[in-house]
Amino acid sequence: MRVALILLASLLAMPAAALDLSPTTLQLPVEGGRTELWLYNPGPGHWQGQVRVLAWEQQVDAERLRPTGQILASPIQLDLAPGIRQRVWLLPGRPEPVAGEQAYRIVLEPSRAGLPRYSLPLFRGQAAPQAQPRVQARLDADASQPLLRLNNAGPLHARLHDLVFVAEDGQRTLLLPGLAGYLLAGHERRWALPPRPNGYHGGRFQAHLQDGRQVELTAPDPAIAAGAPSGL
Repeated sequence: MRVALILLASLLAMPAAALDLSPTTLQLPVEGGRTELWLYNPGPGHWQGQVRVLAWEQQVDAERLRPTGQILASPIQLDLAPGIRQRVWLLPGRPEPVAGEQAYRIVLEPSRAGLPRYSLPLFRGQAAPQAQPRVQARLDADASQPLLRLNNAGPLHARLHDLVFVAEDGQRTLLLPGLAGYLLAGHERRWALPPRPNGYHGGRFQAHLQDGRQVELTAPDPAIAAGAPSGL
């Protein structure tokens, strides 16, 4: 009995399985086609759950996910023992007109508490070969703390990495290291910024996009944040 209790305690103490996922960003053509997501469970625990496909919409201060039938996943139910590799197909569902790039989230929902939950972006759309995100930046003048408002007027999403502020004297400050977030095509979001002793007057913002390029986040007003209150 004592041995059984010790064995049970050791099993309960084992860490939850964490899946390896590839790729971490998915792309689906507009016309037909399918794409695949590979899952691998390196162990030591078991991972069970289901695949959910949700339409992804953005508001200025929120992300909205809702059920959709435009993208289907197969299989839906997952049962991965340690050392098991599983492929999940993602393919078009019911035919509906697609205007511009559409965004979705592939959610891997565990069946029990303690297992990790995953959410991966999937984009469906086909723009011109030279199409790029077009991101404009400005500070929110009515905010009680520094807020950077970004608008993507381009036909493709922007995945922003390593957001940098460049002051008038050329000094560079890394504001958001790593993945700052996604900005969907035709949408606007706000990012909270850390306070700076001299605020953000007279400078400019830069970030890396998904293709590795560092770009200027252009501002409609060349003197970005020139009209911001002194508290920013």
